[in-house]
Amino acid sequence: MSEDAIMRLQQTGLFKRLREIEKKEVNETCLEDNEISQNIISVVRKAAPLLDRVPENMPEFTLHNANHSIHVIENMGRIIPPETLKQLNAIEISILIYAAYLHDIGMIASRGEHKEIVKTNEFKQLLTSNEELYEKFEEAKNRGDYEEALDIENKAFTDFLRRNHVQRAHKIIKEYELDSEISWRGISYSKWVKTVCESHGLPVKDLYNTKLWPNDTFVLEQPVNVQYLAIIFRLADILDIDPERTPKFLFYFINPKDEVSINEWKKHFSITGFQITPEKIKIVADCKHPQHERTLREFIKIIDNELEDSHRLVSSYRGDLETKYILKLPEKVDHDIHSVGYEYRDFRFELDYRRVLDLLMGEGLYGDPVVALRELLQNSVDAVRYRESLEKRDGNGYRPSIEVSLKNNELIVEDNGIGMDEEIFKNYFMKVGRSYYQSSDFREKNVDIDPVSEFGIGILSVFMVADKFAVESRRKTFEDEFNLSEPIYFEIPTAYDYFIKRQSKRSKPGTKITLHLKPNHPFSAEALMEIISKIAPFIEYQIKINTDKAESKYKPLLPGEMPEDDNRVNEYFKVHLSEINKFEGIQGVLRVTEEEKNIKLVAQRGFSIPYYVAFGACLFRHVDASVNISGRAKLTLSPNRSSVIINENFCKLTDKLQSEILSGLEMHLIHCKDSMKPAEYAKYINELLDKRVLSLETGYIPQVFSYREHEINEYMKKIFLNNVPENGERSYEIIKNLDKLTTVAITASSDWPEKISEIKIEEETKKLIYPRPVLLLDEEKGHFTKLEFFNYILGGPSEIYITSIPGVVISLFSSSEKESKAFKIDGHTFISKIHNVNENIKPLFVHSLERNLPFDVIFNSEHWLLSRFFNDQQPKDELSLKAIKILTHCIDNALAIVWDIVLSGYYERKNEMGSCRDINHRLIGVTRYYPEVFEEFNEAVQEFWKEAQSQGVVYMEEKFCGLTLDDLPWFWNCEPK
Repeated sequence: MSEDAIMRLQQTGLFKRLREIEKKEVNETCLEDNEISQNIISVVRKAAPLLDRVPENMPEFTLHNANHSIHVIENMGRIIPPETLKQLNAIEISILIYAAYLHDIGMIASRGEHKEIVKTNEFKQLLTSNEELYEKFEEAKNRGDYEEALDIENKAFTDFLRRNHVQRAHKIIKEYELDSEISWRGISYSKWVKTVCESHGLPVKDLYNTKLWPNDTFVLEQPVNVQYLAIIFRLADILDIDPERTPKFLFYFINPKDEVSINEWKKHFSITGFQITPEKIKIVADCKHPQHERTLREFIKIIDNELEDSHRLVSSYRGDLETKYILKLPEKVDHDIHSVGYEYRDFRFELDYRRVLDLLMGEGLYGDPVVALRELLQNSVDAVRYRESLEKRDGNGYRPSIEVSLKNNELIVEDNGIGMDEEIFKNYFMKVGRSYYQSSDFREKNVDIDPVSEFGIGILSVFMVADKFAVESRRKTFEDEFNLSEPIYFEIPTAYDYFIKRQSKRSKPGTKITLHLKPNHPFSAEALMEIISKIAPFIEYQIKINTDKAESKYKPLLPGEMPEDDNRVNEYFKVHLSEINKFEGIQGVLRVTEEEKNIKLVAQRGFSIPYYVAFGACLFRHVDASVNISGRAKLTLSPNRSSVIINENFCKLTDKLQSEILSGLEMHLIHCKDSMKPAEYAKYINELLDKRVLSLETGYIPQVFSYREHEINEYMKKIFLNNVPENGERSYEIIKNLDKLTTVAITASSDWPEKISEIKIEEETKKLIYPRPVLLLDEEKGHFTKLEFFNYILGGPSEIYITSIPGVVISLFSSSEKESKAFKIDGHTFISKIHNVNENIKPLFVHSLERNLPFDVIFNSEHWLLSRFFNDQQPKDELSLKAIKILTHCIDNALAIVWDIVLSGYYERKNEMGSCRDINHRLIGVTRYYPEVFEEFNEAVQEFWKEAQSQGVVYMEEKFCGLTLDDLPWFWNCEPK
């Protein structure tokens, strides 16, 4: 590779000019002197292989090899005017050639050097300064994905080399002893080569410093204009747009993932032609994507700025410099860019400053104006935690203090935390969307705290409750104890206006924020304590509260403690989360109680978060929580802190808490079964069933709660079946032996005012389904929850029998997949086997043994309205499915009206069955007492027919034959005997 590089170098105009100068000196002196060109060849022989190693650490970059060096040398030959090139001496030309080969050599690093660099503070600071990249790095490490963490570290290492490659080039030049070869007649001029290399990482304005970039220095008797050489080199480097630098086959081989790298490559791909002469630069391009065109246009702007700045510098030359060192290039690139398949426009969203501020500081984002106080308390707690950590590290005593005052229409929050200086105030407090605690400045301090602040927008919430506010602060400096930072005092009249700075006499570290409250603010002396307790239940600091009426002290709870008013609830069992050693960051207690709507005291880093984040399923609605989350377990909150983002951490935490509750339930039942008498234990299980602590209920819980519902129900099923009471009760005997039974018939005991004997119901049932086992469920003994277990374990009823006894409906459950085959959609079940007393009459639906309308209705897929849409218990096609949905929607509306009637006190008084618990018993005679109920269903079916015809699922010419009372369960129209 070195010899190829040397051969290409020897073909360049710049090297040929160097050889001409050397030959001229030979002719004039009669001495053979090719020292400069031979030294260049020697350096290239060493540098070319090194440059080939650049992709090892910068795999997605465009090529920075010896070919790039050749392009730079060729460009320098193109842009230097001939009259200037003739006047450049061999030293000046050699400096340009050396710079072309050595300016990128700092991008290489050995494996050993790589390992050492990533350990340095400089590298760590760079990694932490990219907040998004560092967050991904930490997340990857925390979840044990070391491959991704290494990829991120390597990406940061590439950035480190890019930023430092100019300075590193100096080190490598010395390490490979290249500086000793950059000499002439025993005099080294490597420092000027390094200076020219260094220039390409700096703005042109730095080149005005003639002490560093002189325009009139000498190497022996040869004059050297280092400043001009730097100008030419920079332009030649930036103008390397030769396709050889970005071969397409290499792009597809590398397959870069970084968007910046992809755009850089495709920017070069877009260039179809270019011309570079001493007086002209033209670029021709065909762009197939607006982003690539935008990248190209931005690149051209950079060249334009470079040209303009370079002209300005060279035009400052006077005397001999003015005539010798000339730059004729235009100040703008002539470009001809074609947009292929689109029209290029620089259109994008622009923010309305005032409107955006209005959104960020209004109730539209935060909802509750009390959030303003929460944000201030969070800032104070973070500041106190920060200072406390540093004081402990230095072995200092420290007594944290946070005070909240509500007096004279002012709300004041003051702390003795770390405080702010003007730099922190300016760079973070004033910058909406920047949080100091999420910055590289904070991470560099290596302080062991888990800050609450995340988004840097919370301070704007104060304008929900205040017209204006003031900030007074002084920062505690630990680096220099004897030079305290200057205190600051700023008044913020509105969110839109400039701040007013005033003198502060504050002597102690800390921050005081004073809100001038609006008339309709939500704070009062009586409610302030309660508000703070809800905001910050588990912070580790007491808060002094001062109002016009009294002085008091808020004492937060410890995780696991409950408010006094909540200790009266009947408790079944509890789980102590602090005993979980393997899962970091969860403290507290979970209690399972008889009440469903208990207090869910869930906080993160001491401050309350939406309580439902980790609880779901019916059992978990009985959970009374006192939990604080921090560290690795912490959840991601929305900016207004009103919701939790469902991500990997959410799932891990949810898994853990649900598992602990289920394990606690299992241990509790085992203990109760072992310690209680069978009858007592059965009574207790019935209570848990009635209270729905033991439940497999589905479809009721909002979406956020339905996390891993199936796995939870499977575990609940296992727990229940392993701990079934053994007191001889038939229902429990059947449940215990479910896996051995092929079918089970279930109906409800009669709860008529004049109770029908269970013997009569059993005789009727056995007459229809004999010899299958029959179970009569009594609602007072966990009827409905037991039924859920049958539904869940056996998959719902496969057959329904409407008996000759009014309201007695038998559900037949089968463990056979063939027998239990049913179609379910949108909470509705369709089966083909609904048996009626009169086998010639097929009702459209009947209720199962559940309790609510319009839910838990079983539809008859053999009914004339539905049978046309089914084939082997499945919808025939998409149109049929559409029709089924339309019909069930119309029927649901009619059922909802029926339910309103059934729930009315008038119905109970009018119909002696109206007070029954079982829904089918309750519906006995409903159409006899309320004939309009039938009309509701008739109209519902007519509505379906019209809608189905308009949707093309029923022929337009087919007439609706009407609904009759026979299409409803027969006992709806009978009178109790």
